[in-house]
Amino acid sequence: MFHLPFVYELSPLYLLQVALTIWMLIDANRRGVEHYWFWIILFLQPIGAWAYFFIYKVKDFSRGNRSGGNDWLTNLLTRRPSLEELRYRAEQSPTVTARLELAERLIETQEYDEAEPHLVAVLAREPDLGPALFALAECHRRRNRPADAIPLLQKLITQRPNWRDYLAWHLLIDTHQSAGDHAGAVTQARKLVQAAPGLEHKCLLANCLVAAGDPGEARQVVAKALEEYRFSQNPGRNDRRWVGKAKQLLNELGG
Repeated sequence: MFHLPFVYELSPLYLLQVALTIWMLIDANRRGVEHYWFWIILFLQPIGAWAYFFIYKVKDFSRGNRSGGNDWLTNLLTRRPSLEELRYRAEQSPTVTARLELAERLIETQEYDEAEPHLVAVLAREPDLGPALFALAECHRRRNRPADAIPLLQKLITQRPNWRDYLAWHLLIDTHQSAGDHAGAVTQARKLVQAAPGLEHKCLLANCLVAAGDPGEARQVVAKALEEYRFSQNPGRNDRRWVGKAKQLLNELGG
């Protein structure tokens, strides 16, 4: 009989590392992160997969734990430098990474005026960098300049429709709504449903239709979405989380 002796020599730690790598690759694809992360995860073993886990994946556990029981562990593992330190780094070495990290922190603290020049400088060097496009669009939106934000988000969506789990698409729809362009919001929500027809996005479309003055179609969209979910043989995990919200929305619409 032919044997594969090397199979028996694989250690449990090696198998766990392989499993972690596959898990992080799947998550990176779903999240729509920058392409270089795939190379980091694959070829910088074992550090690459763990780096991705602590930078991106660990935040999912923090968001999912509403009681905050494990927040101390998340904060310990992902402790960030202070804003003053980020300013110092950007001044001493104004690299793309340093300026982008500073700009994103400034947006968190609602200091949009200071963040914008850093993002403009980043995009001058890397025009297609997703996080910079998104962050600058957020700056424009927060400063009531939707006409400047929309082209940036459209560019990002064209390049990576599923970027960070469709986050850019959500912001684009919100930007249209904030500007009072409800027809534009409905148009983008329809495109999002075509790209990713889940319950969450169909509820988003329904809300856009209500804002645009069409509760009748909104009710039809939600009712059909719930019917499709009911008879689906393999519903997605995110759809299961949205069933309750979809039913509540249908009740509010008189369904």
